[in-house]
Amino acid sequence: MSGALLLIESALVAAVLTAWCRLAATPAGQTDPAAGPILVVASLAVAAMLGARLVYSWKRRTLSGGWWGLDAAVRQLATPVAIGAAGALAAWAVWRASEGEKLGGYGSLLVLLLVTASGAKLAAETYLFAQLGGDPSPRQESARALVGPKSLVAKTRYALGVMGGIVLPLGAQILAGGAKNIPAVADAAAPATLAVLSLVCLLPGELLERRLFWSDGAANSATAARESAPNR
Repeated sequence: MSGALLLIESALVAAVLTAWCRLAATPAGQTDPAAGPILVVASLAVAAMLGARLVYSWKRRTLSGGWWGLDAAVRQLATPVAIGAAGALAAWAVWRASEGEKLGGYGSLLVLLLVTASGAKLAAETYLFAQLGGDPSPRQESARALVGPKSLVAKTRYALGVMGGIVLPLGAQILAGGAKNIPAVADAAAPATLAVLSLVCLLPGELLERRLFWSDGAANSATAARESAPNR
């Protein structure tokens, strides 16, 4: 997946999520009656786009000799969802802070979506390391690269993913709503700041993950080509 296309998909996801939150938070009678149906159509269009991209990535990956499975599908689909949720959370938190309000219930739902998508992605990526043992395979080759020549990039990606996708959004939620023995802050700017920092950390981490994923596919394809070439 090219970086530009990923950003476009993520921006569309963020726009739809933010629009739904704004619509739901608007008092009854103050919204355009056509807003709901329009958002439904937009949501279906974005879902169809993500589904088409998933199918395209599956075909591209398998035809080039790369590995594919449920973990790859999760990584592919959850990437724009995670970035989009982070973008929507940042936009929502900043807007609410400008009104003197904290995240609220809809902000909490965005945090939940972001943490769920990011957690699913990190779990799917971690599954690859289970392939380090056993018989040689394209997955094992990818895993060995991540603990070898690409280890620094992989570690950076994991650090950014955990911070941007889990730690910072949960921190924003705790500051906004409080937790056991932790009172909520009075200033709405604090959770908004963490929400923005979450996007700042998550975005480069996800771009690094996409780079690792597709570079692994290219490497697997090159290896398969060498192994299938006749010996001279």
